[in-house]
Amino acid sequence: MIKSFKHICSAVAVMAAFLFAACDEVGEGERYIDVPAKPASRCVLVEEFSGQLCVNCPAASEFLENIQETYGKDTVIVVSLHAGVNQMLGISKEMGQAMGYEGLVTDFGEQMFSSYGLTSEPNAVVDRRGGVLANTQQWLTSIVNSLRTPATEALTLATSYDEASRRLTVNVLGRSTIEDGFTGNIHVWLTEDSISTVQRLDGGGYEFDHVFNNIFRTSATHLAGNPVTIPYANEPQQVYTATFTLEANWKPEHLSVVAFVDNASGVANAARADVINSEGGSSATE
Repeated sequence: MIKSFKHICSAVAVMAAFLFAACDEVGEGERYIDVPAKPASRCVLVEEFSGQLCVNCPAASEFLENIQETYGKDTVIVVSLHAGVNQMLGISKEMGQAMGYEGLVTDFGEQMFSSYGLTSEPNAVVDRRGGVLANTQQWLTSIVNSLRTPATEALTLATSYDEASRRLTVNVLGRSTIEDGFTGNIHVWLTEDSISTVQRLDGGGYEFDHVFNNIFRTSATHLAGNPVTIPYANEPQQVYTATFTLEANWKPEHLSVVAFVDNASGVANAARADVINSEGGSSATE
């Protein structure tokens, strides 16, 4: 028994020596294995074109809000751009003041409306791929298809709001999962929920306390976006900083920041973050 035990110990010692020697013999270039970057979560951007004088728009907005309830507002990110004053679809700020109610049309929304060549509403553009879609079933199909498309870029938002000055600072962090990184444009927008104002109804008449969500308020970036580069990395890197000064009638507790990056292929990814939460700020995770 003792002899057998000695034989076993000798065998173990020989094997250990062999493994130790084998480790020493690994070449310098063979010691490290590249670990692929961790995947990025896919978020979908839906640009909805709507108007307070458009009788079919409330149902379309509700349709998108139901999709958001299913997938989450941070996954299906809807931005409702009110426009179409010349087509008697939207109410401008000046028109709203004359009526005694807030008009939700913005100059930026009008420019977007024109850039897509729109003359009617409701319409939507999903991830800036596939063009303008007028049918809600097309919206759903396009959203689901985008959710199934792997993301190569990840975005994270961190917000800081100063109540005294009503100044909001947004830091955008990003990382790319492809070695060449991402080069394109970044867009940083502000949206608001729970806005109560007038809406024309199907069948005639108006609802004077209609509740609007996902309403585009303003942009910190140009219409075409601002140039941005996102590096290949496993951890988010700061890639852009934007600032806003909130208007008096905007309620910080109902505001959200929406950021997205795009190029000739469409929207690479998007992110959303509340301006304020119980801690006084918010970050959108990947």
